[in-house]
Amino acid sequence: MHLDPHQKRLLTEAEPLPTDVVGRLADQAIDRYEQLTRDGHPAGEALWPPVEDPTAADRAAGEAAAEFERAAASQDWSWSVPQDRVRQLAADAIGLYVEGYGYDYDRARAHATAVLECLEGEAARAEVYQPPPEIQVPTPTVRGERHREGGER
Repeated sequence: MHLDPHQKRLLTEAEPLPTDVVGRLADQAIDRYEQLTRDGHPAGEALWPPVEDPTAADRAAGEAAAEFERAAASQDWSWSVPQDRVRQLAADAIGLYVEGYGYDYDRARAHATAVLECLEGEAARAEVYQPPPEIQVPTPTVRGERHREGGER
């Protein structure tokens, strides 16, 4: 069977997205969330703390995921990712950003920490989603008994 080198393949759960892609997605999600919760005012320190708005967070995550899909279609990526995974990553970035206020972070630190945690989470996929180690079971004997290690039967 001949594989088309231009055909995209779906990343497995154990394969992280490239760091630049994750960073851009998280930034876009947070920026869009700020736009949706600021009633037309530009984002900035004067408008910190962030507004908790689950509807805006869901909308911003959806818009960031849609932008990700548009970028994926226009670039020569050799992989694709399920939209649910992308949307969840965007939602996580927003949630972590808003959570930063609870840790007494300023706006810039909350934003940077949210992006960093998304990057670390994606990188950890390779460790978290590894298949379990194979368990070796002794083979049965002719009579259906299993060999015991050490000692007699």
